Parts: sequence; structure tokens; C-alpha cells
Amino acid sequence: MPDLPRTRQLLEEGLGTQRWTGYTLTALHRGQRVSMAGGKVTRSSASVCWYSAGKPVISVGVLKLLEQKPGLWDLPLEKTFPELKGSHFGHLKLFAILTHQTGLRFTQLDLLASEGTILRILAQTNPADCQLQPGQPAYDPRGGWWLLGQWLSRHSGRPWQDYLHEAVLEPAGSGQMFFTQEGREAEVAMEEWINNQWDRAPIMPELGNLCGSSQDLARFYRTLMAGSMNPETGKRILQPESMEKFLHRWRKGLKDQTFLHPVDFGLGVILDSNQYGASTVPYGFGTSSSASTFGHGGSRSSIGFADPEADLVVALCLIGQVSEPRHQARMRELLDLLRSELA
Repeated sequence: MPDLPRTRQLLEEGLGTQRWTGYTLTALHRGQRVSMAGGKVTRSSASVCWYSAGKPVISVGVLKLLEQKPGLWDLPLEKTFPELKGSHFGHLKLFAILTHQTGLRFTQLDLLASEGTILRILAQTNPADCQLQPGQPAYDPRGGWWLLGQWLSRHSGRPWQDYLHEAVLEPAGSGQMFFTQEGREAEVAMEEWINNQWDRAPIMPELGNLCGSSQDLARFYRTLMAGSMNPETGKRILQPESMEKFLHRWRKGLKDQTFLHPVDFGLGVILDSNQYGASTVPYGFGTSSSASTFGHGGSRSSIGFADPEADLVVALCLIGQVSEPRHQARMRELLDLLRSELA
């Protein structure tokens, strides 16, 4: 693979103009790999926080467990969580959470609170409290995904972190990755642009905060692109039927009330949505991504995806959270440049 000099130059220029303070990129294209890092990320093997770019790890873990216990798919959540009995959340099923169609949105939920406290908050919340209608599509970064972690713990009989490491990350060749928790964070701290300067961004030990190197995240998406079979070891994570469910366009053409833009979803994974505006779709995969592209972005800073038609996997993290409009513009510019160099 070429060294991607123009992409590297743009990433380095961004350091000088304070668009970000560090970066790490791994791209896998047609069997070749290029990795680079700069600024506060001194090597491409250093761990960074990917935020929600790691959410597909959780959804793959849910599907893996459902292969063993298929009857759980159609059960309302109150069957797993008696604490939610009779509530709006309790009547919902896994499908609603995985496609972000719960009608609920918890942007400020305190995930450091006790499990009982969080479950009481979830049980007492209705769509009207979130300025939404029942079932209305709205990306929920915290509430539903925290609940998926507890669901995994209750049905696997062990901490969800351990289950995901053994069932998903290890067989994908990404066993060095981990989820933030007390006493364990990424080597390189995320920063945020506040009051015209860079400051350390707060990291909550929540389910969506996957940490690891860009190389590790690229291996995960490479495994998914290969039908969830690690091409190096032959280890399979999901059966073909589960992969088909994972990537099916369950949510199509609907405006997301969090992103304020139509975004299509599989089960816990964002699908290429350029048909709704390649230059405006949030957390897109570049304006020339194919319709089969899938992945997930991370809070104003990162993205991981696989584009099967282009035989391309990308994991890119920018150390430096900025406003949504600024982030979407800079990420689109970088991904389009990267794709042009690989063409």
C-alpha cells in the first residue's frame, strides 16, 4: 500500500493549525495495511478512546449470545429486568434499542450511579420526557446501551466486559482492546476544545467507550467484513444468519431526532446513508463510500468502518473533540482524501 503522503500531510497540518492535537489511523486495503500516528499519539499501537465507534462490538456480542439463547429476542425487557415491569422501557424489546427506535434518549444519564438508581430512572422515563414520540427514531448514546451491558451480564452469567472480550474481541484478533472502567483508561487522553483552548475531556466508564489502538479496531472491522471470520485464524464470531441480521437495513429513510438527519441502521451499526446527502450525513464514511459500507462514529472524534465493495477498512481517531459541524467537515475531508489516494 502507498504511504498515503497527502493524507499524512493533512493530518500533520491539522496539528499545526490546532484542528486536533493528535491522530492515529489504520487503513486496510486489498490485503495491505498502512498505520500512522502523530502529535500526542506517539505510535500507532497506542490505545486511544473510540467512544461509540466501538458500539458494534456490543451489538455483535448480543447477537452472539442470541445464537445460544434465541428465545430472548422476542421477550420484552421486563422479563430480564423485573425492575422495569410496567414501564415504557420494560415493554420494549432488543430490536428497539439496537435500531435506536425506543422513543427514549438519555444524554445526561449518570452512569456512575448504582445499578438500582439507573434502573429506577429508566423505569420512570417516558418518550414525552425526551421530547419524543413512542418508537420515534433518535440516537441514544447512554440509556439503552447501558441496559444492553446489563442484559449481557445477566444472561451470560459474567461481567459484560469479560463476555465481550472472550466472545468478540479475542476471536476478532482485537484482544488488546478494552472498555473504560475505574482504574483503566486509554494511554492517550481525549481532549476537547473549550474556551478557545484544548483541555482534557471527561471520560465516563460507560459501555460505549472502547479503548485500543487503531490497528486493533481495524482488525475487528476486517473480521466483520470477512463475514465475521478472522481471516488469519479462521475463528468465527457470528453465524451467517446473525451477520445477515446485523447488516440488514432495518431502519431506512427515517429522520433521526438526535442527528436531525436521515440515517439508516442495522442492529447497532450505522449503514451507508449517502443517499440522503453525502455532504451532510453525520458520521458518514466519505462521500464516495459504497452502499454496503457499515461502521460507527465516536463522539466528535473518531470512526471505524468497513467498505466491502472497496475492500477497505478504516479506523481513524482524532485527539480533539470539537463541535459537531466542525467535526463532520474535517472527518469528511480526511476520508475523501484517503479514498482518493487509494483509488
